[in-house]
Amino acid sequence: MSLYKERESGDEAARILNSPVWAEAWSAYRARILEEIEAAPSNSTDTVMHLKRLLTASLAARAHLERIMNEGKVAAASIEFDDKRKVSNIGHILGRK
Repeated sequence: MSLYKERESGDEAARILNSPVWAEAWSAYRARILEEIEAAPSNSTDTVMHLKRLLTASLAARAHLERIMNEGKVAAASIEFDDKRKVSNIGHILGRK
């Protein structure tokens, strides 16, 4: 994937993660799963384990979005560095320092 595409994906992931709608949905989902775990009968290990797997999967999805966002930040910094280097090289070619 190109740096520009990584930066774009990172920006999109950041928009999602920083969205108030996402925060509300994430909070509600997590709270609901925890309520279901607490309400499950103590002898219902299959139900509790299923709910924990749902929570674990959702945490993995969130971590994936955070990774994409962070990779986008690194790509943006790399693009900025490359752009500055190119400008500096052009200045040297033109006899400017």
